[in-house]
This record gives sequence, structure tokens and C-alpha cells, in this order.
Amino acid sequence: MRNLEYKNRDQPEQTSMVLNGKKLPLVTTIVIWLSAEPWPGTKNLIEMLEVPEEYVMKLPYYPLHLIEPFALTNEELMKYGPEVGTVLVFIKNSKNQYQLNDVLKKYEAEFSNASPLAYDWIYAVTKIEFDRKIKIRNGVINMCEAIIQMQNSSRNEGFKIGKNEGIRIGEMRGKTKGIEIGRNQELGKMAVKLGSVN
Repeated sequence: MRNLEYKNRDQPEQTSMVLNGKKLPLVTTIVIWLSAEPWPGTKNLIEMLEVPEEYVMKLPYYPLHLIEPFALTNEELMKYGPEVGTVLVFIKNSKNQYQLNDVLKKYEAEFSNASPLAYDWIYAVTKIEFDRKIKIRNGVINMCEAIIQMQNSSRNEGFKIGKNEGIRIGEMRGKTKGIEIGRNQELGKMAVKLGSVN
């Protein structure tokens, strides 16, 4: 504060503000890690800098203010508000469909009223394709409905693939069985011919 006092002698209102015990506004940087995986980097400024060893003890320890979904509970993530909280909770649970279904039930009110921005943010991070036919009603999107439609679509696609695979396997077995029957009939005819020759 001394530097401020000396630099601004011409502007007494600025020096009096600091000297009269008024507080400075807080300015901090928050890093939001948008992944279901753990944060891979360091969690303080000193480890991020290339600093000679003799100066390390002279530098202040600045922790990285990190919001890491992997390390926080769903309840802690929801404290960041309905907009950011729903996005972080979705990201945290996006790798496990059963956990995601449980979270959608628990926070149904929040996920039923997601903003288009939250919807786009979730898609950008998780790359989960939602049904694009979901309508924006009153400025919000029902993520629960979007996910149910997505799951139904995936299930139907799985049934279709399974049915086609079943048909293909059935046809192959039919051909194999037909060839086997045909060979047996040919062998039977050959045996009859050989029997009549003797």
C-alpha cells in the first residue's frame, strides 16, 4: 500500500480510500474442470511456474481455485446454482448410465428446467447426442425428457442391430444346415449306388 500512497499523492481520494481502512474488492481466478476424470495438473501456482529453487520459499503459495466434478459430491456441485450445478453434476455422472439415471431422478426439477445454454454446454463437453426434436418451452429444455428419448432411441437401435444380427446368424446357420443336409443326401445316393454295384 505504500507504493499506492506515494504514487498517488496528487489524488488524495484514492490514498484516503486505502488508508482509511476500506477493503479492496476480491478478485480471484476459478478454474472449472469440465471432465468426469480427475484433474491431471498441479493445484498451485508455484508448481506451474519454472522458478529457481532459491526463490520458491519467497513466493506466496497460491492454490488453484479448482472446481473439479470428480472430487466433489453431487450436493456440493449443485451449490453452484441450477445453471452451472446441473451441468457439473451431469458431467460428473456422464460415464455411468445408472448413476446418471439416479441423478436425473434426484434432481428432476433442475434437469426438467435446463436452459438452452446448459443443454449446449453439456453436449459440448460430453458429446452425448440428444434428440434434437426436444422443444424449448418457456425458455427451458426438459433434459430428463431428452435423455429418456435418447435412451429409447439407443435401445431401439440396439434392438434393430440385434434383430439384423440374429437374421444374419439364422441365415448362415440355415445355409450351413442346408449344405450339411445336401451332402448327407449326396452321400446317401452314393452309398445306394455303391451298394447296387456290389
